Amino acid sequence: MNAPGDLFDFEGQWTLTRTIRDARAGQVVQADGTAVLRRADHGLVYDEEVTLRIPGQAEMKGTRRYMWHADRDGIAIHFDDGRYFHRLKLGLQQVADHHDCAPDSYDATYDFEDWPRWNVRWVVSGPRKSYEMDTQYVPR
Repeated sequence: MNAPGDLFDFEGQWTLTRTIRDARAGQVVQADGTAVLRRADHGLVYDEEVTLRIPGQAEMKGTRRYMWHADRDGIAIHFDDGRYFHRLKLGLQQVADHHDCAPDSYDATYDFEDWPRWNVRWVVSGPRKSYEMDTQYVPR
């Protein structure tokens, strides 16, 4: 099987490309940049830096940080303030999970069929949000 089997399979630098199809705003946002996953006391720290291109606006920089922790047969992903975000089961070519952020709902699908290249698709819906976000990761 061609899929990551351990938290530390993600360690390193990744080039990322992201497309956000925002139905509510009626636009497509593009982003590219890097994600670095480095060892920390309890797993990995995920740091992301991207350049966002929103139609009709100047380019802008964006950052994200998550904490990744080994969790049984998977990875528990937390926001940088420690709040739980979602879980990624390891050893499978496709994995789905759900996160509620009332009143909105987030559904993720991870695709590892071309590992070590991988993709994440988020479908976000609710009264405040309606978008699909696809991110491709390629090792650097």
